[in-house]
Parts: sequence; structure tokens; C-alpha cells
Amino acid sequence: MDATDHLKASLAVAVGLSNLFGAEMRQGRAANAPTAEAIREVLLLTTNRLPEVIVDDYAAGGRLLYDAFSSLPDVDPAVDLVNRLLIDTQAAPRLTRREGTPWHLHFGSPDEARGWLAEFATAAAMLLGSDEKERLRKCEAARCDNLFLDSTRNRTQRFCSTACQNRTKVAAHRARTA
Repeated sequence: MDATDHLKASLAVAVGLSNLFGAEMRQGRAANAPTAEAIREVLLLTTNRLPEVIVDDYAAGGRLLYDAFSSLPDVDPAVDLVNRLLIDTQAAPRLTRREGTPWHLHFGSPDEARGWLAEFATAAAMLLGSDEKERLRKCEAARCDNLFLDSTRNRTQRFCSTACQNRTKVAAHRARTA
């Protein structure tokens, strides 16, 4: 995994974690309270070496990331919130490696929630400081508060999932034929 892939994975996890703790509606249903298993599933996007997951350790950071991302396209409030998380987690770059792997950059200890949140806050900060921040969007489907990263070449993705896209198309079809 190169540096860009690692950053993309960390950003995808930051968005996934923010959805777990911030979205009230997900894909047409009321969001369930985050569980340790749900957090583990999100963390698996960036690592296969999972720390012990305690929901409360991720809650404040996940909500703060959701609030930051939700404030876009207004960048200033998002930056204020992400900077607060960077300070709270004491995000500091360091090179680490596991046996048999190359050196790579981490921003906190990968063995604790605070280290993971530092990593995700750093990825969010890098996005906010780039010209790609408009790729982070809120799903346009009714009854969905999920955020997502638009990965299309022409930047036209409107929904967080195929399920939301299909629900919206079916509703539009029913409205036209009613």
C-alpha cells in the first residue's frame, strides 16, 4: 500500500466512523447505536490488526468528524473542529513498521483509539487542505444522513450507496406514474 492508498483508506474510515456516530438516518432507516463490531468493520478498511474496541473511546471523535464533514462546503468550521481533534489526540507523525513490512507513516499509536482518531483527523485535515474537499458529500437520498467520498472521475456521485440510489429512483418513478 503506497502513501496515497493509505491516506485514502484512512479518509474512508474517518467518513465511515463519522457516519456511525453522527448520521441519524442511514439508507432510509433510523441509525442504530454504534457497536464495537460496527467500529471494527469500519477499521478493517485500513488495517487487519485491530485493537480492542471500546465504543466510548471512539464516540467523541466520530461525532466531531461528522460535525466537521457536515459543515462543508463551509470549510472554516470544519477546519476548527478537525484542528480540535488533532490537538485532543496529539497527532504527531512517526514512522512505524511491523515485521516484514516497509516503514510507513502513522500519526498516533495504532494500538489505541486515540491513535486511530489521530490518524483519521490527519486524513480529514489533508482533505480539507486540498482542492478535493468537494468530493466529500452528503447523500441526496431522502431519509439518509450518510456522508461519502465521491470517487467518480467526473464528480457526479449523488448517493452513498446503490440502495439509496434505487430508493430514490423508485420514489421518482412512483411519483411520475401516480
